[in-house]
Amino acid sequence: MQPGDILDEWQFTVEAGKVREFARAVMQPDWATAEVAPPTFPMVASAGFVERLVTSILALDRSRTVHGEQAFAYARPIHAGDHLRCRARLVSDEHKQGRRGGTMRVVVTEIEYTDRDNGDPVCRETMTSIEKAATSP
Repeated sequence: MQPGDILDEWQFTVEAGKVREFARAVMQPDWATAEVAPPTFPMVASAGFVERLVTSILALDRSRTVHGEQAFAYARPIHAGDHLRCRARLVSDEHKQGRRGGTMRVVVTEIEYTDRDNGDPVCRETMTSIEKAATSP
Protein backbone atom coordinates (compact mmCIF):
# COMPACT_ATOMS: atom_id res chain seq x y z
CA MET A 1 0.00 0.00 0.00
CA GLN A 2 1.10 3.52 -0.79
CA PRO A 3 0.20 6.86 0.81
CA GLY A 4 -3.03 8.08 -0.74
CA ASP A 5 -4.44 4.60 -1.31
CA ILE A 6 -8.10 4.18 -0.36
CA LEU A 7 -8.32 1.56 2.39
CA ASP A 8 -12.09 1.30 2.75
CA GLU A 9 -15.38 3.06 1.99
CA TRP A 10 -18.74 2.75 3.74
CA GLN A 11 -21.88 4.67 4.62
CA PHE A 12 -23.13 5.55 8.09
CA THR A 13 -26.47 6.92 9.26
CA VAL A 14 -26.33 9.01 12.43
CA GLU A 15 -29.14 7.83 14.70
CA ALA A 16 -30.44 10.10 17.50
CA GLY A 17 -30.37 7.21 19.97
CA LYS A 18 -26.71 6.51 19.20
CA VAL A 19 -25.84 10.19 19.68
CA ARG A 20 -27.51 10.17 23.13
CA GLU A 21 -25.92 6.82 24.05
CA PHE A 22 -22.46 8.05 23.05
CA ALA A 23 -22.92 11.32 24.97
CA ARG A 24 -23.75 9.38 28.13
CA ALA A 25 -20.84 6.97 27.58
CA VAL A 26 -18.31 9.82 27.35
CA MET A 27 -19.85 11.59 30.37
CA GLN A 28 -21.17 14.56 28.40
CA PRO A 29 -24.68 14.93 29.87
CA ASP A 30 -25.25 18.27 28.10
CA TRP A 31 -25.03 16.43 24.77
CA ALA A 32 -27.32 13.57 25.85
CA THR A 33 -30.47 15.39 24.73
CA ALA A 34 -28.95 17.20 21.76
CA GLU A 35 -29.47 16.35 18.12
CA VAL A 36 -25.91 17.49 17.47
CA ALA A 37 -23.30 14.77 18.03
CA PRO A 38 -20.42 15.27 20.51
CA PRO A 39 -17.09 16.18 18.88
CA THR A 40 -15.62 12.66 19.13
CA PHE A 41 -18.75 10.91 17.79
CA PRO A 42 -17.12 9.93 14.45
CA MET A 43 -15.37 7.18 16.43
CA VAL A 44 -18.75 5.39 16.38
CA ALA A 45 -18.79 5.51 12.58
CA SER A 46 -15.15 4.42 12.28
CA ALA A 47 -15.09 1.61 14.89
CA GLY A 48 -15.70 -1.17 12.37
CA PHE A 49 -13.08 0.23 10.02
CA VAL A 50 -10.48 0.44 12.81
CA GLU A 51 -11.07 -3.23 13.60
CA ARG A 52 -10.62 -4.17 9.91
CA LEU A 53 -7.57 -1.89 9.66
CA VAL A 54 -5.74 -3.58 12.52
CA THR A 55 -6.76 -7.19 11.91
CA SER A 56 -6.87 -7.54 8.14
CA ILE A 57 -5.96 -4.44 6.10
CA LEU A 58 -2.60 -3.82 7.80
CA ALA A 59 -2.44 -7.09 9.77
CA LEU A 60 -0.89 -5.41 12.81
CA ASP A 61 -0.08 -7.51 15.87
CA ARG A 62 -2.65 -6.28 18.37
CA SER A 63 -0.46 -7.27 21.35
CA ARG A 64 2.26 -4.86 20.17
CA THR A 65 0.05 -2.06 18.82
CA VAL A 66 -1.10 1.09 20.59
CA HIS A 67 -3.29 3.99 19.57
CA GLY A 68 -0.99 6.98 19.24
CA GLU A 69 -3.15 9.97 18.37
CA GLN A 70 -6.63 10.97 17.16
CA ALA A 71 -7.75 14.31 15.73
CA PHE A 72 -10.98 15.67 14.28
CA ALA A 73 -11.41 18.66 11.96
CA TYR A 74 -14.96 19.80 11.24
CA ALA A 75 -16.50 21.59 8.28
CA ARG A 76 -19.84 21.48 10.12
CA PRO A 77 -21.34 19.68 13.13
CA ILE A 78 -22.71 16.15 12.76
CA HIS A 79 -26.46 15.95 13.36
CA ALA A 80 -28.82 13.09 14.12
CA GLY A 81 -30.32 12.00 10.81
CA ASP A 82 -27.18 12.74 8.77
CA HIS A 83 -26.28 10.17 6.12
CA LEU A 84 -22.51 10.10 5.82
CA ARG A 85 -20.23 8.69 3.17
CA CYS A 86 -16.95 7.61 4.76
CA ARG A 87 -13.68 7.13 2.87
CA ALA A 88 -10.50 5.97 4.64
CA ARG A 89 -7.10 6.45 3.09
CA LEU A 90 -3.53 5.76 4.06
CA VAL A 91 -1.58 8.92 4.89
CA SER A 92 1.72 7.25 5.82
CA ASP A 93 3.20 3.91 6.85
CA GLU A 94 6.76 4.27 8.13
CA HIS A 95 9.29 2.41 10.24
CA LYS A 96 11.13 4.50 12.83
CA GLN A 97 13.80 3.83 15.38
CA GLY A 98 12.43 3.87 18.94
CA ARG A 99 14.16 5.86 21.70
CA ARG A 100 14.56 2.73 23.83
CA GLY A 101 15.84 0.59 21.00
CA GLY A 102 13.97 -1.42 18.43
CA THR A 103 11.87 -0.17 15.59
CA MET A 104 8.27 0.95 15.41
CA ARG A 105 5.80 0.92 12.56
CA VAL A 106 3.88 4.19 12.60
CA VAL A 107 0.73 4.20 10.47
CA VAL A 108 -1.39 7.32 9.91
CA THR A 109 -4.84 7.00 8.38
CA GLU A 110 -7.46 9.59 7.60
CA ILE A 111 -11.21 9.23 7.20
CA GLU A 112 -13.15 11.84 5.26
CA TYR A 113 -16.82 12.13 6.14
CA THR A 114 -19.02 13.79 3.54
CA ASP A 115 -22.76 14.31 3.26
CA ARG A 116 -24.04 11.33 1.26
CA ASP A 117 -26.71 13.41 -0.46
CA ASN A 118 -24.78 16.48 -1.61
CA GLY A 119 -21.11 15.50 -1.18
CA ASP A 120 -20.33 18.44 1.11
CA PRO A 121 -17.48 17.86 3.58
CA VAL A 122 -18.52 17.21 7.17
CA CYS A 123 -15.47 16.03 9.13
CA ARG A 124 -11.97 14.62 8.79
CA GLU A 125 -10.68 12.11 11.36
CA THR A 126 -6.95 11.40 11.53
CA MET A 127 -5.54 8.55 13.61
CA THR A 128 -2.10 7.15 14.33
CA SER A 129 -1.38 3.50 15.15
CA ILE A 130 2.01 2.40 16.46
CA GLU A 131 3.22 -1.19 16.30
CA LYS A 132 6.35 -2.01 18.28
CA ALA A 133 8.74 -4.45 16.61
CA ALA A 134 8.70 -8.04 17.85
CA THR A 135 11.42 -8.85 20.34
CA SER A 136 13.70 -11.82 19.93
CA PRO A 137 13.17 -14.69 22.40
